[in-house]
Amino acid sequence: MKSTLLLFSLLAFVFVGHAQESRRERAVARPNHIMLDPISLIAGPVLNFSYERAINEDVGLGLHSLLGLGAMDEMIQFSPFGRLYVGGSHGAGFFMEAFVPITNMEETFQKYSDAHANYTEVTERRTSAGLGVGLGGKWLFKRNLMLEVGGGIARKFINTTDNTESITGKWMIGFGYAF
Repeated sequence: MKSTLLLFSLLAFVFVGHAQESRRERAVARPNHIMLDPISLIAGPVLNFSYERAINEDVGLGLHSLLGLGAMDEMIQFSPFGRLYVGGSHGAGFFMEAFVPITNMEETFQKYSDAHANYTEVTERRTSAGLGVGLGGKWLFKRNLMLEVGGGIARKFINTTDNTESITGKWMIGFGYAF
């Protein structure tokens, strides 16, 4: 009876070890990740997507994009990012990230005109940049499908004015594919 129990325990250990190794091998073989946030697309309408390349087991580099559509078409934001994964498999698990939001927005503000001695409404496109940090998690499922939940906050440092917000952010509740 003891030898049968020992045999089943040994076989279970081997199968579990093999299953974990094959999942890790699958993650290593698929270092490119694309994500799309359907919630932002429906509610925004904002096209919220990202691309990431897993450099090694703990580090990933990528680009996150927010593109306004319809009534929100005046907003464009690109955020290159670097991630440090603190748990999970290759390029997946919980992560901390640093990112650089580069935002281009159409701004409308009041400007005083000396020639006419009154205020006029002026619309300009301005590009600003900043630095931010974020947290989140990414999970790899069968058939190379992925789920990512994360967000971050940043402060704009370059090309800010009194009329604009100096805080920006990024978010992702997205579904994706690893290839």
